[in-house]
Amino acid sequence: MNWTDCTDDGCQIHLSEKQGSAWYPQFTRKSRKTSVAHDHDWRQAMEANPGEDWAPQQPRRRRARRAHHEITGSEHCFNDSCNEHRREKVDAGYYPRQVGEKGELSKNDRREHEKRRAVRTRLEGEGIEKSITDVEAREGKVLDLRSQLDRAAQIIVAKDNDLKRLDKEKEKLQQAYNRCKQRMPQMGGMLWKEGV
Repeated sequence: MNWTDCTDDGCQIHLSEKQGSAWYPQFTRKSRKTSVAHDHDWRQAMEANPGEDWAPQQPRRRRARRAHHEITGSEHCFNDSCNEHRREKVDAGYYPRQVGEKGELSKNDRREHEKRRAVRTRLEGEGIEKSITDVEAREGKVLDLRSQLDRAAQIIVAKDNDLKRLDKEKEKLQQAYNRCKQRMPQMGGMLWKEGV
């Protein structure tokens, strides 16, 4: 083996050539092997501290990656389905584009934009009271429907009670009719005897 291929800095065979040229060849990352000198240093460290467990050096921790919304603002986020910037895009009323034109909102986002704009104008008091009256009118209609349902339930209960009362009266009349029917021959015989 040539001294230029020897990557062990502690190799006694090629040490003189390396010192003479002042160049010590190194392994490339792909073919790195543990050198004898490194192995020797490790053994010395183990022998110096016999009670300690030797563990390889921990790899450096990677820096935490910043979140998408910290790196990019909503005006520079060109992904229409980005959930982190969706609210800002809906509030603005468009999807930003790289070329500078404004992209149209999707159907659902347009609907949500209209709702938010109505609520915002109502809260800011810009004079659009239509949304307030719509809500109040709907609440009034709901209350009217509930009162109508209550009245209908009361009427149903009253009619049901009437039906029960009528059924009892019908039974009484049926019993009276049956008694009259049974007595009819007796009454007819008595009337005949009396000569009426």
